[in-house]
Amino acid sequence: MQWEIGIIEYIQSLQNGFFDVFFYVFSFFASIVGALIVYIFLYFFSNKKYANCFGFTVIFNVILNYILKIIINRPRPYEISDSIINTAQALGKSFPSGHMVCATTISVFLIFFILKNCKQINKKTIYIFAIILYLIFVAISRMYLGQHFATDLLAGGLVGFILSFLSIKYYFKFIKSNNKKI
Repeated sequence: MQWEIGIIEYIQSLQNGFFDVFFYVFSFFASIVGALIVYIFLYFFSNKKYANCFGFTVIFNVILNYILKIIINRPRPYEISDSIINTAQALGKSFPSGHMVCATTISVFLIFFILKNCKQINKKTIYIFAIILYLIFVAISRMYLGQHFATDLLAGGLVGFILSFLSIKYYFKFIKSNNKKI
């Protein structure tokens, strides 16, 4: 765990006004707010069934994450080390990261949407690269704000990926209608 504290200390050593806003914004859009924006986007630019599959996946992931936090009961970094600055208000425990679960769910659903609907390979590449940057910045933001260890973020990403992938697989196998759009 000391190596994880060292990572957070290094990231927090870069604190300045720009990064404070930059990383707070990424954390903000990796929450239910970001999920709601993506749900609305998918609802109007995809089909309602795919949007609803996304919405139910987010809700399920939030509930599962909450249960895992209670069971695992890992303290947040600032609760363990006085050198970690708590720059945001977060509820509950640290493991796994709920923001990373949400950001990964958003990302997986958007990537599948892009792969199915974007015909130009250059645009696909740019969009997917932007989504990967989004995930990286969300992970860094959660450490910058002193809320999570690296392993919290990895676990959150894994939970979000697995459940989102299974939801999309279920969607394509059982729910998808004959619409061309997903």
